[in-house]
Amino acid sequence: MGDLLGIEACGGLIGPVKSACRGQEETTPMPSRRALLAAALAAAPPAARAQDAAGWPARPVRVVVPYAAGGGTDLTTRAVMDAVGTRLQRPAVVENRPGADGAIGSEAVARAAPDGTTLIGLNPTHLLLRHTAASLPYDPVADFTPVAVFALYAFVLLAAAEAPFRDIPGLIAEARRQPGAIAHGTADVASGVVGARFARAAGITLNEIRYAGGGASTRDLMGGHLTLAWVSTATAMPLLGSDRVRILAVTAARPSPFLPGVPTLAELGLGEANYEGWFGLWGPGRMAPALVERINAEARAAGATEAVQARLRSLAVEPVSLDAAQVAALMREDDARWTRAAAEGLLRRGG
Repeated sequence: MGDLLGIEACGGLIGPVKSACRGQEETTPMPSRRALLAAALAAAPPAARAQDAAGWPARPVRVVVPYAAGGGTDLTTRAVMDAVGTRLQRPAVVENRPGADGAIGSEAVARAAPDGTTLIGLNPTHLLLRHTAASLPYDPVADFTPVAVFALYAFVLLAAAEAPFRDIPGLIAEARRQPGAIAHGTADVASGVVGARFARAAGITLNEIRYAGGGASTRDLMGGHLTLAWVSTATAMPLLGSDRVRILAVTAARPSPFLPGVPTLAELGLGEANYEGWFGLWGPGRMAPALVERINAEARAAGATEAVQARLRSLAVEPVSLDAAQVAALMREDDARWTRAAAEGLLRRGG
């Protein structure tokens, strides 16, 4: 699987992940600040005491990226965590531990103490694995805590220049004329689900060919060996203006700032297939909520800097700022999406 959100834009924020407002009533006098701190320290588990007075881990923070160096998860994680380390004058060391679609590095983090000194940079593959891997030595939900989301990215549907259609309506008409004759290349499980839902929403049958990444499918597309390909925005951007491919649609719920003029599937009446991937930060399970909120706040502050925003946009991903409650809600939504896809037979379990 490659570096990989069915979400809706709502007032510039992520609609389904807006946290509800909660009011609180004070029914008893508040204890002193010193008493509160003393009580919290006495009740805290040993792992929670590995934090400084401001709530940030006192020891150096290690961030595992369970995928290869140079991919989207690696680059976005480094951009944000380098800025966090600079802000706090505390080291945040990013370590690549690839293998088994991220399971090797993830297992190490699942076993780590939930004190904030060990974190992990992830993408939707993490949640997909519970449905596609034959077995895992950890539970992707119960053994981890979502902390922050740095950026979102969309998939793009490309067509070969020689294809007998120029847009989505033309593609649908051609696919209905020749059911199953048109092949679409997918780069990973997520894009495979997007392609399947697109075909279902359009009422057509396509022939999926799974590739090991968007680069491979794009090469076949440009070489005349493939008609359609689902790739990331980053893969599609260098092809803008090319006479060798056509960019038909983007899977975001709103127009892409990187692909001006390219219609969204929602605009074409195919919003069922909308999907945006995410890059974010997780920790081991059972992290204290206050610690999660502190790390989330630092990641958001780093992500709001001009330098980090420019770096993320250079990777063709959209910077995003979600609080801890919004991040948790987004991950629940994503997990539910893959659970539905599995129930619909859209996910294949590996060996």
